Amino acid sequence: MFMKWPNYIWSWFRSLFYNQPKPYDTVHVEELPDRLRERTVYLVGEGKHLWVAAMTCPCGCNETIQLNLLAGRRPKWSVSEMPNYTVSLHPSVWRKSGCKSHFFFRNSEVIWCNDHPSGDASHAA
Repeated sequence: MFMKWPNYIWSWFRSLFYNQPKPYDTVHVEELPDRLRERTVYLVGEGKHLWVAAMTCPCGCNETIQLNLLAGRRPKWSVSEMPNYTVSLHPSVWRKSGCKSHFFFRNSEVIWCNDHPSGDASHAA
């Protein structure tokens, strides 16, 4: 419990002075809600058995992105939950239709790839 406070303080400090967006919240659910909150990644499953990670597209198009976490199905992503309550998804997320967003999701933050439609790899969510 004590270890999470330094991480919160650092995130707050960084957002004040470096104009960084707040990290995404992580919510564990058994069923995906009808309406997803922005800047939230949903881990859908029962206990430690997760089958989907979902979020609204960080580009702002508001499309729902659902990423398979089940072994034996393709394509498949893996999720890493860190002690500081952040989440990473592997590999990158690349939408082949719609907005064509391409990004990594590391430590509950979006890291845009060089081929992002805006042409700016530093584009913030």
